[in-house]
Amino acid sequence: MSGQFPWAHATHPDWRMSASLCLAQIEQASRSGAGAAATLGFLYLTDHHAAEAGEILAFLRERTGVTHWTGAIGVGIAAGMAEYIDEPAMALMLADFAPDDFQVFSGAARPPGPQARTPDGRRAAWTALVHADSATPDLPDLIQDMCGKLAGATVFGGVSSSRHPQAMIADTVLSGGLSGVVFSENVAVASRVSQSCRPIGPAHRITESSGRRLNRLDGEPALDVLLHDMGMPEGLPPARAAAPGQPSAAIQMLQGTFVGMGSGQAFAHGDYQIRPLIGVDPRAGALAIGTDLEEADHVVFCRRDRGAAQADLIRACTALRETIESAHGGMDRVRGALYISCLGRTGTLFGGPSAEMHLVQQQLGDLPLIGLYANGEIFKDRLYWYAGVLAVFL
Repeated sequence: MSGQFPWAHATHPDWRMSASLCLAQIEQASRSGAGAAATLGFLYLTDHHAAEAGEILAFLRERTGVTHWTGAIGVGIAAGMAEYIDEPAMALMLADFAPDDFQVFSGAARPPGPQARTPDGRRAAWTALVHADSATPDLPDLIQDMCGKLAGATVFGGVSSSRHPQAMIADTVLSGGLSGVVFSENVAVASRVSQSCRPIGPAHRITESSGRRLNRLDGEPALDVLLHDMGMPEGLPPARAAAPGQPSAAIQMLQGTFVGMGSGQAFAHGDYQIRPLIGVDPRAGALAIGTDLEEADHVVFCRRDRGAAQADLIRACTALRETIESAHGGMDRVRGALYISCLGRTGTLFGGPSAEMHLVQQQLGDLPLIGLYANGEIFKDRLYWYAGVLAVFL
């Protein structure tokens, strides 16, 4: 293996034109010609091309000679410093992994087990790129199950945001369940997650909850703890003193508030899931969260705005860059990258169209980068919302 992965992206109503433009870019970027040394193709399509995805895949396979492909279909895709939202577009990248170091999987093709070994004795199921169909039930459980099948227990990827039944690519175009690629221990991947939020206070221990209802934190009414973290000015009426049916000024302040939830141990490493605050019970001092609290035993309240989103993405990129420089010999070792971001992060959150992708490139440099705007993001053993997952191949 040598050099960066050839990659390309294009937009055009006619998929043949987009595919041809992409192949021309690939051929220009690769001294050996399009797909001459490649063994695996990454492909992301907007769902304007969903009905033609099978034809696109067959065309690219014939023109590049690459047999194995993985990817997903969504409302939006990303490439370099560009984002394509709700318009016909495609992005692809070709990798030259050793054939024994990866395996495309789906419901019809099982991945290797955690005990499997490559011919050189390395663990065959170390990390995995996972794409999921949003219509699949029990996705969090399936993701955890997938993580348990890996010796390295590391998963990254996202949930298709396609409005078409065809949602994923795993050597064919398919729907339902999980699909993707399992990589061996020989494939070095560094990854990070950004959640676009900034904590507004310390982590709190959950002392009473039920389902999605958060009743008490650190022994106090959850709403009172939140208002304290927000630094509610003195003189505002207590949250539970408002007239029935009339939200107090304090309750109005809660708009745009999110809840980070997880275990105490996870919080020590900044590893928790962000969920929206969807309601309050002023009289009981309780909060309603956008998902069941399940095994979470701690929460932290967060705000999401442009400044928080930019700062957290910079933090994730900085941590990733430091890992690459300290453990892998520097950024010149980067061969290519995938970025799975939430469709809900597009628009004005980062300052305008493509601002998120510009920020990633500013932090990590000009590197081969394609990705998907997803309906849920996958990192480690969890399903995230409103997150960005960046994975770099070295």
